Amino acid sequence: MLAEVKFLVADYIVCALALCVSVSIGLYYACSGGRQVTTAEYHLGNRNLNFLPVMFSLMVTSQSSILILGAPAETYLYGFLATFIGFGFWFAYWLGARIIIPVVHPLRITSVNEYFELRYKSNRVRIFTTILSFMFWFIYLGIVTYGVSTAIESVLGVPIWLCVVIVSICSMIYTAIGGIKAVIWTDVIQYWIMLASVLAILIQGSLKVGGGSEVIRINSKGKRLDIWNFSLDPTLRYTIWSSVIGNTAKIGFFPFAQSSVQRIGCMPTIKDAYRMFYIVAPLMCLSFLLAGSMGLVSYAYFVKVRCDPLASKFIKNPNQILPSLVTEIFQDTPGMTGLFIAGLLCASLSTVSSGYAVISSMTLQDILKMKWPNLSEKRSTIASKLTVLVISISTTVMALVLANIKGTLLKLAQMVMTIPTAPYTGIILYSIFCTSATSTGAIAGGIISMMFYLWMAIGNIVVSPPSVETKLAPAPLDMCFLNSSLVSYSEPYNVSSYSADVSKPDQSSMEGFNQIYGMSFQWFDFIAIILVFVVGLITSKIVGSPKEEDVDARYVLCFTEQFFPYLPEKVKHLLSCRSTIPKRRKQIKAEERQDKKEIIVLHEQNASNETRQYIG
Repeated sequence: MLAEVKFLVADYIVCALALCVSVSIGLYYACSGGRQVTTAEYHLGNRNLNFLPVMFSLMVTSQSSILILGAPAETYLYGFLATFIGFGFWFAYWLGARIIIPVVHPLRITSVNEYFELRYKSNRVRIFTTILSFMFWFIYLGIVTYGVSTAIESVLGVPIWLCVVIVSICSMIYTAIGGIKAVIWTDVIQYWIMLASVLAILIQGSLKVGGGSEVIRINSKGKRLDIWNFSLDPTLRYTIWSSVIGNTAKIGFFPFAQSSVQRIGCMPTIKDAYRMFYIVAPLMCLSFLLAGSMGLVSYAYFVKVRCDPLASKFIKNPNQILPSLVTEIFQDTPGMTGLFIAGLLCASLSTVSSGYAVISSMTLQDILKMKWPNLSEKRSTIASKLTVLVISISTTVMALVLANIKGTLLKLAQMVMTIPTAPYTGIILYSIFCTSATSTGAIAGGIISMMFYLWMAIGNIVVSPPSVETKLAPAPLDMCFLNSSLVSYSEPYNVSSYSADVSKPDQSSMEGFNQIYGMSFQWFDFIAIILVFVVGLITSKIVGSPKEEDVDARYVLCFTEQFFPYLPEKVKHLLSCRSTIPKRRKQIKAEERQDKKEIIVLHEQNASNETRQYIG
């Protein structure tokens, strides 16, 4: 029988401290330094922030309640292969570093959407990508805020709407008054609180089960560790190919997102920006593996006590599996349940606050300054702060709407959140690598891509294909309703002997044309990105493509030069179809270096003259 939830005074104190620290950092940066009175300081930290905190901030922006709750839930239901999404993050950031950093950092832009106006000499694509970006961030922040609220509801019994309001208000306060510096430094502190809570769960949970080897044994019996699935069947929810290749495309948006571009802009040198991306990538993968390991520990524990909280209806949502484990294993340790909630709050606060900062900067650059280009620094900063307030209200409403959608947070994020991101990723890749790209082609490709994604996502949700939705057998239920403590587990658990009430969709729903909806949602983004290229190139050919020599080399890259830089020059030239872009970009860099040298010499001469005048 599962224990009754007890949230003690020590737990409340730990949670309160986590919230107070976050708000205090915002107050500190509001009252120190330049007091956040310029847009350069408010949005980019004057482009001179330290490498380490910005790196942690970039990483934590992608880690939230989706990771802390969703990854364990997916692992619990479908196996450890679900955590291989982390390798998608790894590859996406390493590939993204070679694409976005050499384009964005030299341009010194505040909003990533400014690039599209520079690239096409028109604001049409900029407006379209701004809409896609807003769609993503509102959905993303809504999912994150809802996610942490479900955990707090299961532990404390606090209504979801109240939890949503608390998270939104706290994030709004320190983001609005402290700017990007407050966001970055709170991200650093929140990351360590979150990591401490994850490690505490893994260690204590493993000890309760009987050690790490016992956790592995139970999960092997329960088929949670059957990860070497190299099947080419696109209808399977998780395979090695869909988890790595499909998710590299799905997560490909994050390196190109405003949150990443904002942190690239905070770096004083381009080398720091590269280093930040290269280190964040494996750390993100490790975070997913740790989160998935919590799912393995959860399954092993509930098998050990022979009571599955989801199958027994003790909880109503798979996202509450981890909170149920925490209340079980820490029931005799005051403050530890509070540490888990604090870690979850920190994971969500860091993402929500970064999202507020992102939307605030995009609103200023892509809406307000397009309408009023001569807006003063003071008014721009005030407008940015007021934007955060408006955003917090909007995302609160979005979170309450998403609370009515069933499923794990990870699936909700991968299915709904990525509807606008796949077209966006396709457009930015199309714009950077295709010198024949046109604004009409970019918009047409983006619209067709998003229509495809919507069609497949809605069909997948309605039809619920069996091969995608079939869950692994849950833990036993025979001890759920008995007043019993931890039982002996001397006999291996045989999943085949347990007749679980696992819902399997009707196979007849997959007849005829409906078979197309059997494709796993892991592949939707990959196909959607390809569609942008195909439709974009065809459209550009119809309306008339520009000549390569007419395209500004600062805004495009050569694929072979970026990903095969060590090949012989003749081979690279041949593979790039004799493109002149690499040569022209090198000339631009040489001219920029020469200009910098001249500026330094001029400054030294001026300083020398001032010194002579002072001495004289």
